Amino acid sequence: MSRILLVIITLLSVNIAIAQTYNPENLTVSRGDLTTSIYDKDTTANAFYIYEAGYSRYEKNADFNLVTDYAAKIKILNEKAYDNATIKIWVSKSDNDKEKISKIRATTYFLNNGNIETAELSPDHIFTEENEKYDIISFTFPSLTPGAVLVYSYTKESPFIFNFETWYFQGNIPKAYSKFESKIPGNYHYNIKKVGYKKLDSHEEDIVKNCINFSSNGTPAECLHSTFIITDIPAFVEEEYLTSRNNFINRLEFELQEVIRLDGTKRKFTKSWDDVDKEIIKDESIGRQLKRTSLINDILPAAIKAMPTNLEKANAIYNFVKNSYKWNEEYHIFYDVDLRDLVEEKTGNISSLNILLHNLYEEEGFKVKPVLSSTRNNGLPTKLYPVLSEFNYLIVHLDLEGKSYLLDTSEKYLPFGELPFRALNSYARLIDLDGPSEWIDIETSTASTLAIRDSISIRPDGTSIGHSEHLFLGHRAINVRNKLDKIDKANIPAELSYLNEHTRTISVDFYNKDLIEMPVTIEYDLENNSQKINDLIYFNPFSFKFFESNPFKLSERTYPIDFGYKQAFVYSLIVSLPENHSVVELPEEKLLKLPDNAGSLYFIVQQMDEKTIGIQCRLNLYKPSYTTEFYPYLKEFMSTVMDIQNSSYIVVKENI
Repeated sequence: MSRILLVIITLLSVNIAIAQTYNPENLTVSRGDLTTSIYDKDTTANAFYIYEAGYSRYEKNADFNLVTDYAAKIKILNEKAYDNATIKIWVSKSDNDKEKISKIRATTYFLNNGNIETAELSPDHIFTEENEKYDIISFTFPSLTPGAVLVYSYTKESPFIFNFETWYFQGNIPKAYSKFESKIPGNYHYNIKKVGYKKLDSHEEDIVKNCINFSSNGTPAECLHSTFIITDIPAFVEEEYLTSRNNFINRLEFELQEVIRLDGTKRKFTKSWDDVDKEIIKDESIGRQLKRTSLINDILPAAIKAMPTNLEKANAIYNFVKNSYKWNEEYHIFYDVDLRDLVEEKTGNISSLNILLHNLYEEEGFKVKPVLSSTRNNGLPTKLYPVLSEFNYLIVHLDLEGKSYLLDTSEKYLPFGELPFRALNSYARLIDLDGPSEWIDIETSTASTLAIRDSISIRPDGTSIGHSEHLFLGHRAINVRNKLDKIDKANIPAELSYLNEHTRTISVDFYNKDLIEMPVTIEYDLENNSQKINDLIYFNPFSFKFFESNPFKLSERTYPIDFGYKQAFVYSLIVSLPENHSVVELPEEKLLKLPDNAGSLYFIVQQMDEKTIGIQCRLNLYKPSYTTEFYPYLKEFMSTVMDIQNSSYIVVKENI
């Protein structure tokens, strides 16, 4: 081995060693913390937590409130990470009480000519932003430089003990080490839920004797002391086709189940579904409104009331409510629900609207039940125990002629039996007013389709003209119809289609916007730029793309891919060659299938005669959602789709 090569290897080894000598064990800032130049677990990271710790417990000196000490040490690798030097602490509050933040300390450590120096945060630079339901305390570290290490800590005192401190192991930047400790008196029983794919590296528990005394002459209680640790936690990066980050971000959640009082009696906070079912039935909002049939006696037109109890009548009632009453875009389901207001004002929140539909069905003899659900961006409700605050939506379940329908009247372009995209969130809770409730699946049975039909004529100069027809079905049609209500005609190409770079639309028109039983159709007249190079025409036949770009770019995705519904894309083209020209080369045909037949891609090219080429590209995604194991296959799948639509060329020459 040459001496120069040996020196290079030695220098690389030294750099790698330096990059890995940071101290992830405590808040002490080592020289290795400051000289670290990369995060070896994620070399693309601009910053990372070297160390993070929290400790929550009840304290007698704090009026038995919940007290949490928080401390963190963050490495700033470059200037792109300076946003992470601004810290925001959310402070919860109610009408009668609020959390308190104290003992805020923040110090910037940095190297100056090889010497470790520090800059302390001034109390004058700590700011409070007040909001209705919470306040935000914020500060920015002083003396920022690339390579600096930021250390901060604070104490939070909370009177809100129902939810013990939620601990987020995962955030927007990676963490080398995150530890959470809890000390909970034995008479406080919490449900503990671990969320996220990353497993605990360590979970230890021990009993602390004489932990806390809730009365001056009582017996001190024992406490359960727990320590939870996770290391090498990647940043949570949001990518397309994600329902809610709250479903997947790594964290610990505590919900108070019951408290055993000093006299031995129990106060339950978390109840069983049997208990909750009874409460919902008696509830002043939902329960009471579901029984208000006297308000609706004269609402339905006589023609609808006279119809037999069948699917046609169910459709008529659905369309009557959808067309007569408007959703005010409020999601209240447990308060501010009043059918009288809805009937009088013709507008109301989601519960009022769909409870009206429920009651009309029930009054007309249909078998119908309410369904509590959660929207996609609100997150999935917990199945282990009832948490009513996790539900923010109400829909209707109809059993008719041996088939079940889920219904929502909040959108005017929503067909009978379909739910809006926001409500396609895996599962929901079916409430039976005469029996126990149960979980049901939420899914669409049919694929939402985009079908493009092009007819293109190539000119001798390499330009082309043509006509394109886009048909939208299923949820794609709903989305397009809603957008057509809001955009100008001139903006349709930019808003509703992905034009290839060589394509220009000359005119645009649309059809069937209000005929929701028909596909909504958009038609374009097209002109394509010349693609002639020397004596050859290199013609890309795809004037449009299914996707603007590959939506999957992560090296690894740790949460499912959720499209919400099955998808189908079809692109059919007829390409006419100019007179006295012939084909030199056609694009390569391709066939690709996802594992378990979960999707397929067909790209077929045929020369139909001397002047005509037929092309068809079919893309099918047969599942509304895919597990993380499918991610590398979907990523390659979409990459192939983009390659076909961007780089497929028919090569044509003039006959001599």
